[in-house]
Amino acid sequence: MQVLSPYSEEVLTELKDNYGLNSTETAEKFIIHHLQRQYPFQIISIEELHICTGMSAKLKADGEIYYLKFSSHEIHKNPDQLLPWLDYAQKKGIPLPEIIPTMNGRWYLSPLQESDYDVVYLMHDVPGKPIEQVSKPLLSQYAEAMAQFHRIGFDYSQPVQGDDCSTWADIKQQENLDELRNDLHDRPFILQELVTEAMRVIEQTPVCTMHQTMIHGDFRFCHVFIQDNVLSGIIDMDESTQGERLLDLCYGLVSGSSPEAGSLLTFGQLRDTLLMYHQSLPLNEQERLTLKGMFAYMFLAHLVHLSYSNGTEQGINVTQDLLRSLLNTSEQELLGSL
Repeated sequence: MQVLSPYSEEVLTELKDNYGLNSTETAEKFIIHHLQRQYPFQIISIEELHICTGMSAKLKADGEIYYLKFSSHEIHKNPDQLLPWLDYAQKKGIPLPEIIPTMNGRWYLSPLQESDYDVVYLMHDVPGKPIEQVSKPLLSQYAEAMAQFHRIGFDYSQPVQGDDCSTWADIKQQENLDELRNDLHDRPFILQELVTEAMRVIEQTPVCTMHQTMIHGDFRFCHVFIQDNVLSGIIDMDESTQGERLLDLCYGLVSGSSPEAGSLLTFGQLRDTLLMYHQSLPLNEQERLTLKGMFAYMFLAHLVHLSYSNGTEQGINVTQDLLRSLLNTSEQELLGSL
């Protein structure tokens, strides 16, 4: 069994603190035992164990490849609301992995003691690999997939209550801005004058009432898979919730494909992808007024992530260069081609 820690977490500490498990061997036995209780599998082996902010496992069961995900109950207080949405989205053509129902047809709550990561689901393997290098055709597919996700979400009428910070008004609460500022204070390689300027833009961006749809919640390039230059799947959809689509759009375009790599796009590619998304599902006036401030916030949030997850100086500087380009671009220039 291969043990991976994408965000350089201390694996044994994470296993003990979040799951009450004392070793990777204990984790392996625990997963296999409960898979056999919840699914009609006979032979199960764990190929990879991923320990990061949450735990997942790539496994082989009766000759097929699956992924098991431990999802945060804090993010999804009502997990039974999420499964129907994912089924609906898949039937509408969103390339989500198929969720495998348990023998009683539901998600199950694991018997982990004192763990937030207690909602468990199993899904089929997604072919391909995450986007790590971009081209205009790939960015076009990424933008269209996100637009399609949001388009069908506007029509989904059932409640899906997930993350509490799913609107610009939620994000712009003073305690959130204070926490963001404090997280970046005196951090290595972080340019404080750039943080100050970005915070000024965020604070000056008005709070608008925007229509809500279903958002993915983590629409980064590392969660969009490609096979033979064709988009083959979207993963990590357990943070889906009702919210404002700018959160997906800005966070996705700002973030990189790996935590040490910084932002993945050039500023020109970011604007091009924004235009492709807009052509597929146009932004309204309120969203345009909020767009620059939302981008500035997401750039700072990504810098926090890099700073606390062993991001490289190069990755941080790439992200700061993009943030500087954003701050030097007027709303009219950013949206001029729109």
